[in-house]
Amino acid sequence: MHPYSTDTAERRFVPLLLSVAAILTAWGFGHLLEILNIAVPWWFDAPSVMGFYAIFYNLFDNYLWRWNLLRFLRLVKTPCISGEWHGTAVSSFNNEQQEVSLRIKQTWTSIELILTAPESQSHSLIAAFSLESPGGSMLTYQYQSDPRMGSPDSMQIHYGTTRLMIKGNLIEGDYYSGRGRQNTGTLSLQQ
Repeated sequence: MHPYSTDTAERRFVPLLLSVAAILTAWGFGHLLEILNIAVPWWFDAPSVMGFYAIFYNLFDNYLWRWNLLRFLRLVKTPCISGEWHGTAVSSFNNEQQEVSLRIKQTWTSIELILTAPESQSHSLIAAFSLESPGGSMLTYQYQSDPRMGSPDSMQIHYGTTRLMIKGNLIEGDYYSGRGRQNTGTLSLQQ
């Protein structure tokens, strides 16, 4: 998985909210230990602010950011598109429709996209969400495509860019490949 960027402000203020929660939790936990008259050894610092922050950040990055309540409160706008997507691709190389699948693993800060086609498999190198684009939420990513064993000689390792519009359980868009291949095509996938 690799980091991705987004054009929302949530990556600036969510860590601040998590910091405040960590400070309050550490303070409350310290008072609870005093009330219970529990003395911790000198070598064990009761979970500190940084310890609580690490726990909260990890929970948020992997799980909490997906909660609908946080989306309703507009604290999180980044779309969650994790999962298996299936659909078709049409390439300018032969204008034939092919069945493809796209596996997306995503946290709040990292993503990995793996597109599997009959003759190749590609994986994302960098990605960015643009949520303020005129057509709605868009994901753009650069990929490396590796041909499968036995694929035609015209298939070479190549790089390209994909742009996908996110419309609920449908993502569709186009792609182009770089030097040597110079193909364009369209993708339409459903979850």
